[in-house]
Parts: sequence; structure tokens; C-alpha cells
Amino acid sequence: MNIDTERVDAAILGLLYLTLHEERRAWKSFDWDAMGRLHAKGLIYDPVNKAKSVTLTEQGLKAAEDAFREQFARHPDRSDVVQYGGVAVEARPAAGARGVLCRSFADGLPFFRVYAADGSFTDYAVRHEELSVTIDLEAEAAFYMLGDAPILDHSPRVLGLPQADGGRATGA
Repeated sequence: MNIDTERVDAAILGLLYLTLHEERRAWKSFDWDAMGRLHAKGLIYDPVNKAKSVTLTEQGLKAAEDAFREQFARHPDRSDVVQYGGVAVEARPAAGARGVLCRSFADGLPFFRVYAADGSFTDYAVRHEELSVTIDLEAEAAFYMLGDAPILDHSPRVLGLPQADGGRATGA
């Protein structure tokens, strides 16, 4: 079998990062050839000693963190192809996406509008009814009580709403 030692070294470096303790020390129970290559690259100090752990160099610590993220962290910008509704589709994590929750005038159904840097946008149909929504601090939004009906809408400034009877409400 032809082994890609660069990938092996990257995986081991990522696992060294996973077992870090005392800031730069990691358990060294890995293939000795790989440990020798990491030492030759200046990423770890000489692993040949009586200690059960090895010390990463400054360069090795950074490389280990990068390798760990690449090999083992979930990447929100990466997608998977999955079966959705009986069809193979691309699934990309939506966590952290910023957009605007809207309702269609045509059919009254909600959709989530996500803007790109160039101003273009994609409207996503909302099919999950228990999504957590956080309103941005900069959002021009407000909660209103219209009788017993709680409403979320644009801010009074955006809607151009005038102050009523003295301006400020007092209450609970």
C-alpha cells in the first residue's frame, strides 16, 4: 500500500493538539517514524526520551491547531450531499447565517432571505417551525402589544409612527 505520509503526519499533529496539556505537551504514543518526521520538520522537540509526552515548538503548536481544525472540526462552509425528500441535494449548515425572516404576500408562507455581499439574495422556504431566531442589535425592529396581540414589526422610526399621548409608556 502506498501511504501518504503528509496526511498521516497532519492527522497525528491534529491528535497531538487534541491531547495538549501544560500548554505545549502532548502524549506521544504514535508511530515513531511519524514522530521523527514531525521532529525533522521542526514541529516537535526530540521525541526520543523517557517522557511519555512530547513538546511542540511554537511553529508546531500553530500547525497542530491548524491540522486539528482541518481534520476534526466541523466546517460551517462545507456541504454534504444527502437524501432530502427522496432527492440527492447539497446540505450546508445554516448556523450563524444572517438574513431576514419574511412572509410571502402570495401565499402567506414564511421564508428566510439571505443577502450576499454584492446585494443579491436567496430566499429559503422555511420548513422547520421551531428555529431559534436572534434579532440583531442593529435591527430596526420592535415588539408591540395591540390589545392582547403581541406583534413583532419594524421599529416606529422605520414605520414612521408618531408618538401617542405624551410619548413614553410606563408599565410593568
